Order: sequence, then structure tokens, then C-alpha cells
Amino acid sequence: LHKMLAEQKHLADLGLAVSKINHDMRNILASAQLMSDRLRQAKDPAVQAFAPKLLRTLDRAVAYSEGVLAYGRTQEAPPARRRLRLRRLVEEVHGLLDIGEGIEFVNAVPPDFEIDADADQLFRLLTNLARNAVQAMAADTESALVRRLTVSAERRGSVSRILVADTGPGLPPKARENLFAAFRGSARSGGTGLGLAIAQELARAHGGGVELVESVGGRTVFAVAIPDQPVRLEARSEEHTSELQSRQYLV
Repeated sequence: LHKMLAEQKHLADLGLAVSKINHDMRNILASAQLMSDRLRQAKDPAVQAFAPKLLRTLDRAVAYSEGVLAYGRTQEAPPARRRLRLRRLVEEVHGLLDIGEGIEFVNAVPPDFEIDADADQLFRLLTNLARNAVQAMAADTESALVRRLTVSAERRGSVSRILVADTGPGLPPKARENLFAAFRGSARSGGTGLGLAIAQELARAHGGGVELVESVGGRTVFAVAIPDQPVRLEARSEEHTSELQSRQYLV
């Protein structure tokens, strides 16, 4: 009985892992398809501007598909953190979003704003939040409505805070009750709720998290908190010891 339950749990974990990978794969391949259609129609040198984006998109798709081979592993790989210029990353997210007509994207991140994070994981996190916002606003057909997605950032001590705000209809009560719960936190019919669940998992892997700051008709704001890596005291101690030994040698 214990073995059977373990196998069932293993299969359940695998199903969740495949669902998560499939969710991000669908988003990325949709962007690749969009750009491929444009490339096929282009007849001028501007096509060169799309080629690098297409290659990066396909590389990410391949990397995610390889995750399926890690049988049953539902945990994300530890983030490979580096100092990043957040504004450039947000521009890349914007470039790969399928934003329809009438939706404005505002990158309000300061040009010199830096964040300590894994580039690919932060890209996935922001893409999921941004795509959810775009889909929510796209459901509004009234032409007079303001439809705007704004990404901004601020610094609070050692914590970077990214704000993703949209002017959509707001989250329904059912979605708020099950925020960040896979398959239960979807705000729209036919959704899986995986986008927020994946975003939360990636943020927690960085020692932070995602929270709903506000959600009313006409304004929904999510905040992503990413703290800097803790100072490695052991490494500093080793450097200090090495420096003292060098000085003794010189003396």
C-alpha cells in the first residue's frame, strides 16, 4: 500500500511538472509563431531585428522541454543569480508579448535600476504576470476603456520590488480566494491558474514572493519582491585570512 501511494504521488507530481512546463511552453511558442509570421512577410532589412528574438525564444522553448526529462521533479532549478538591468529585461518581455490593438505597454523601470536575480526565471515570472494582465484587459471590448499595462520598480533597502499594474476589470472573488493555487486560481474561463502559481514559485526560489496589492475595477496591481543575495560571511572571512597571510609573507 505504501509503495502504491508513493507511485501515485510520483505520478501526480509528474503531472503537475508537465502542466507547468506546458503552460510556459505554450506562451513561448505562441510568441515564436507570431514573430515567424512576421518574418515570413518581411521583405526588408528590418527582418534582422526579429531574428535574435526568435532564436532566444526557441532556445527557451528547448530548455523548458528538457525539463520533462527530469522525471517527477516539480522543483525549479536553483536560480543562477546575477546583477541585471531590469528595464532591458522588461523590454524583452514586452517584445515577446502578443499585445493586441488598444493595449498600451508602459516600461516605467528606471534605466539604471539593477536587480539581483536569475535572468531566465525572472523573465518567466514577469511574462506570466504580464500575459495574465493582457488577457484580462483584452476581454474588455468597450473601445472607450483605458487599457494599459505598466511595469515599474522600486528599492526598499536590500529588496527590489517590481510592480505590475493593469487597468483591467479586476480579479473575481473566486480567483482571489485561490491565488497562486494551480488549477484553482484562474481569473478567466478556460484558464489553468498556473501563471500565478509559477510566478510565486520562482519568486520564492529567490527568497521573495508575489503578492496582490490591489484589485478593483480598473486597477489590479501585483508586487514581486526579490531580495539581494545574503552576504557570504565565510567567503569574506577566507579572503581576510588570505590577506593576513599575504601580509605576513611580505613582512
